[in-house]
Amino acid sequence: MSVLATVRHRLARSPWIYWAVVAVLAVVAGVAVASATSGVDAARRAWGDVRAVYVASSDIAPGDQLAGRVDRRELPAPLIPGDALIDVSSGAVARQHVAAGEVLVSVDVAASGSPRSLIPADWLAVAVAERVPSGVSAGDAVRVASGGIVLADEGVVVAASPDAVLVAVPADDAAQVGQAASTGDVSLLLEP
Repeated sequence: MSVLATVRHRLARSPWIYWAVVAVLAVVAGVAVASATSGVDAARRAWGDVRAVYVASSDIAPGDQLAGRVDRRELPAPLIPGDALIDVSSGAVARQHVAAGEVLVSVDVAASGSPRSLIPADWLAVAVAERVPSGVSAGDAVRVASGGIVLADEGVVVAASPDAVLVAVPADDAAQVGQAASTGDVSLLLEP
């Protein structure tokens, strides 16, 4: 007689063996689930408290309205930057590119869509009339050159029109860029 037939014969004569095996398997499964649950709780406690912050729900370009493009999410405290936004005003716009899923921080957001609000702190904006249009748009990172010399290593376009481009540069470079802009000899060098 085969082993399987022998087991079936004994189980038919003594059903308590079958139920004992079922009970042992149920206890083993219960212990495994309890262990996994306590592991998850321990990991959650290790991450610490959670805080509600705003996260970009889609890619946001500079000057775009934040309304409808951000979600309020609860994240573990160690994953939240120190200057993360816990409140976003209704007219707020992006000051710089923000990728989907990125936590919004104070430097990412301007109070309104005006060019003035897009100028970074301690920078000044200079109007530049380009002889050859570079095709820049708000939020583009640029360098400002004149006469083959880079006048400003950092710059951000805060507004662009067919006639002029408003470029924000560090305050230390603004006077040179302004002087070059008044002569009409300014080139904006796009950064990747």
